[in-house]
Amino acid sequence: MDIGSAMTIFLTIIYWILLLTAVVSIIFSLPGTFLIVLFNFLYQLVDAIPGIEWRTIGILLAVAIILELAEFAITAWSSRRYGASGPGTVGAVVGSIFGAVVGTGVLPLFGSLLGGFIGAFCGAYIVDFLRTGDRSGALHSGIGAFTGSVGGKLLKIFGAIAMLVMIAR
Repeated sequence: MDIGSAMTIFLTIIYWILLLTAVVSIIFSLPGTFLIVLFNFLYQLVDAIPGIEWRTIGILLAVAIILELAEFAITAWSSRRYGASGPGTVGAVVGSIFGAVVGTGVLPLFGSLLGGFIGAFCGAYIVDFLRTGDRSGALHSGIGAFTGSVGGKLLKIFGAIAMLVMIAR
């Protein structure tokens, strides 16, 4: 085996480790889908994988953007479906982002995940309770936001896995 082949094998192993790490990073509220795009972009610059084309990287970028937006849209949709008001829905999305940021500082690693879920619940609950004074309705809004936040995160993880399948083909 010559040095060029050994280097290609080494880079390919590192590349796939980074891609799998990117998928796992989604659990911790990091932008794993964009990391997948970044790693493919960098690998294309090295030109170690002839099968990855610029067009593929463009498609991966579009999928990453859609998945990021879908994660928040599902939180909003679910909270709305469970009876949240318009402002309560915004509270769910803002609470999810705020909770993930604060959760990271409180409990590194899993704090961002838990904080995002709890923040979505609290955001919808607090806003709807302050607007209506109805604890039961606000509780339903919060449950919907929590459920949507979990569903959005799962969609993003499965979407990232689909991105890897697209790359591997």
